[in-house]
Amino acid sequence: MDHYGKARREGLRLYTAAIQSNSDPYLPVLEKKVPNLSQLSRLSLGIISIPLDRVIGSVSQGRSFAFTENFLPILEGGSEFATKWDRLYESVEAEGVNQPVTALEYMGYYYIIEGNKRVSVMKAMEAEDIEADVTRVYPERTDDPENIAYYEYCDFAKETKLYSILFTRPGSVQKLLSLPGMCAGEKWTDDEIMSLRKLYHYFHTSYIAVMKDRPAIQCGDAFLAYLTAFGYETVRDDDLAKTKDRVRLMSREFESLDGKVRLVMNSESSAPVIPILNTIFRPSKIRAAFLFNRTIDDSAWNYWHNLGRLEVEEKLKGKVETTARIIPSRADFAAEIDKLISDGYTAIFATSPVMLNSSVQPALEHPDVHFLCCSLLSNYKNIRTYYIRFYEAKFLLGLAAGILSENGKIGYIADFPIHGTPSAANAFALGARMVNPKAKIYLNWFSASWFDAKNPFEDPEIRVICNRDITAPNHTARDYGLYLRDGDEITNMATLIPHWGLFYQTIIEMLQNGTFNPSENRQTVTNYWWGLGSRIIDVAFSTRFDPYATRIINHFRQELKEGSFSPFEGEIRDQSGTLRCEADRRLTPAEILCMNYLVDNIVGSFPAESELIESARPLVRLQGIRGELTPELSSFSWNRK
Repeated sequence: MDHYGKARREGLRLYTAAIQSNSDPYLPVLEKKVPNLSQLSRLSLGIISIPLDRVIGSVSQGRSFAFTENFLPILEGGSEFATKWDRLYESVEAEGVNQPVTALEYMGYYYIIEGNKRVSVMKAMEAEDIEADVTRVYPERTDDPENIAYYEYCDFAKETKLYSILFTRPGSVQKLLSLPGMCAGEKWTDDEIMSLRKLYHYFHTSYIAVMKDRPAIQCGDAFLAYLTAFGYETVRDDDLAKTKDRVRLMSREFESLDGKVRLVMNSESSAPVIPILNTIFRPSKIRAAFLFNRTIDDSAWNYWHNLGRLEVEEKLKGKVETTARIIPSRADFAAEIDKLISDGYTAIFATSPVMLNSSVQPALEHPDVHFLCCSLLSNYKNIRTYYIRFYEAKFLLGLAAGILSENGKIGYIADFPIHGTPSAANAFALGARMVNPKAKIYLNWFSASWFDAKNPFEDPEIRVICNRDITAPNHTARDYGLYLRDGDEITNMATLIPHWGLFYQTIIEMLQNGTFNPSENRQTVTNYWWGLGSRIIDVAFSTRFDPYATRIINHFRQELKEGSFSPFEGEIRDQSGTLRCEADRRLTPAEILCMNYLVDNIVGSFPAESELIESARPLVRLQGIRGELTPELSSFSWNRK
């Protein structure tokens, strides 16, 4: 068989494509990529097995002109080079590779010093790895996310000798170690290292096979997503066949997004034109299940979502049938979903952010069922997320608080240190300062172990307080929303009101008329993030509030609805004085969503996970400021300035 000819034909195809796209058609050269290569620090790693999919180039120019991308040969078939390549192929086929190649590792990828043909032959044979005598070259440390992630990889590899698992995002190693069953902060035993090595080997083998010729994310990042979706303890003992089945099930989630995140910022943009055929063949009734992680009476959050469910049943009477289920444990989640689907429910609304990871596997296993989770952060194609832009309403409450406070001291009680909370607190603080330049916002946390509900602020001069937004049915106290405190006496002044029913009605009508899954959106990630303009949220004021002050707030309410104003425009600095927004622009939706800082008129900080009450830790571990689903600006196509 003409092995060289086959490899060369593929090489020439890539070579021609590179020329046509005006890019370098030859093998990447490290010395060209890193001009100061000889000046960088080095460390010998010895002879190790390296993954061939991360062997991407040659150290020096040398033989690089003999290969194009992925070490595919391009020299003439009758050349001496071609003859040696074919002989080497036959030798490797008969005896294997009898000598390791020599390589430099830079930023987690390998560049060959000696052994280019061996690498080329092994790649042509579709081998997974090759023995190499490796020297690591350390890049200069920078604040670049990829650089930070690389040094985290170096520390992880030093501890475990697992050189194959490479992540591209900072914090990924910590996220890996935060998974149940991993040994965070402990010395790795040989058995634990072997278990993870085997698991990754099975995953890598399956991933290469399933994602071949498909645009895919880096294997290490996919591995972390895989463990997050199914659970480390669930997949730890899987064999190769089971691993491949799971990878195949999740394959759509591993495809590169290429900027295809679709953010729906208002209700109008979520209602596309209804095709005529869809109106003819639409289902007569939608069966929708609403999942709660706590009882409705004990949770204000669940209470308002359930009101939305009941509102949908009333407004779409005869067109929708709903049920409410309490599922407090992830262990029971998949079985409960199976029961609902077998009973004919085709829409699943998971109403808590903590349910996002639990929803992944059922959503993968039931692609014909529509899964939505009330959460800010998701890159899953099979699950749509929805949330409210609470920061818009908090800005209005901040205006009110600034007007009410004579001394400028204002208390603010946040619930969980998760993404979305900083934007709400910051908008409140900026609103208060807009009408009261001396406003200082004193921050406390309802979920902190130190929190004292009876006396959240020791300073008696803090009389204006913004507490959690809504109250549970069995909670008779009045310390919610924006209120004035005088000793034990509380005077309620304003509160925000969510209207989840509007969202649920819109989605169920889309499911019924066939516009929920238009063909052009089946390969995208869709997130709904509605605000005041969609009427999904508003602020109600007491009649005690000064009517002239209300006019100011109503003016900004209308501008927020129209989108002509944002709380986050003009110069904004954080607590350290760092400029976060320039005077001549406003923050993008992605920058608001990714906020992990507090503005400079807030007094307080984010509590660590260890400082939280036990019930708050799972959610914070998942979506906290330093949690598993920490977003990056670069991952959002809608990061528009």
